[in-house]
Amino acid sequence: MRSTDAEGTEEGEQLQRWPCHSLDRAESLKMNVTPAKPDNSMVYKMNYKQKSICLILCMEKFDNDPKGKRSRNSNDDKIFLNNIFVKMGFEVRLEENKTADEIESLLNDIARQDHSERGCFVCVVISHGDKDFFYARDQEFKIDALAEPFHGENCKSLIGKPKLFFIQACRGDKTDSGVVKDAGIATTTASVIPTECDFLFAYATPPGYFAWRRGAGSWFIQSLCEMLGEYWQKRDLLQILTRVNHKVAYEYISNSTDTDKNEKKEMTCFLSMLTKELYFFHKADQD
Repeated sequence: MRSTDAEGTEEGEQLQRWPCHSLDRAESLKMNVTPAKPDNSMVYKMNYKQKSICLILCMEKFDNDPKGKRSRNSNDDKIFLNNIFVKMGFEVRLEENKTADEIESLLNDIARQDHSERGCFVCVVISHGDKDFFYARDQEFKIDALAEPFHGENCKSLIGKPKLFFIQACRGDKTDSGVVKDAGIATTTASVIPTECDFLFAYATPPGYFAWRRGAGSWFIQSLCEMLGEYWQKRDLLQILTRVNHKVAYEYISNSTDTDKNEKKEMTCFLSMLTKELYFFHKADQD
């Protein structure tokens, strides 16, 4: 799969042996084994009455034209994100071309809501960016500031629940030329938890690198939506994100008339502070 544009241009225990004469005993033991009940203490509860919120912050127009970059087209990303998160049972809110103050106000408003009957919170950002920030319509917005309203005491009804942030933006100007691969070769007594507990950040690229796109969609968001669509009813989030990593790493390469940006690769990544497994479907054993 090839891209026609770039984000930056638009954006020791021994085994026990059964004696031969003990075969009947082994078979008897196998038949009498009762399957272990899943350990729900290590799975986030998701069968709440209200739909969780998925906030999509999409920046396509910029007052100050950051770094001389023209406006971007993210229609495909917006459509794919809306479709998959609605399918997964979320309340999707799309907010476009907001200023930094407006974004801060949106986040604070959501954090002040009662999330007691919601399972998690999701925020997706689509914009240009660099290092530790993305561009709002009018100025830089620190990625850390996205999570601040949802820290501990700031949002008590989401304590112990997943807060997920997906960032589609450049984090620098470096490009990745790739490398040729050699084919031959849970505590119930805890009363205090860390402030950063139960957060996850997923990025289009590691710090310092360019993020790529094709047409009206980005490699990261398109792959994320595809893998969620295929696996959200089967696997936990970290397994899904690992598949996103694999897809982007192995199936995409840039195709540009600019030789400095031609045949380049991208490596998506994520930072997880989740303390349990996260399945987006309601597991029957939680009902």
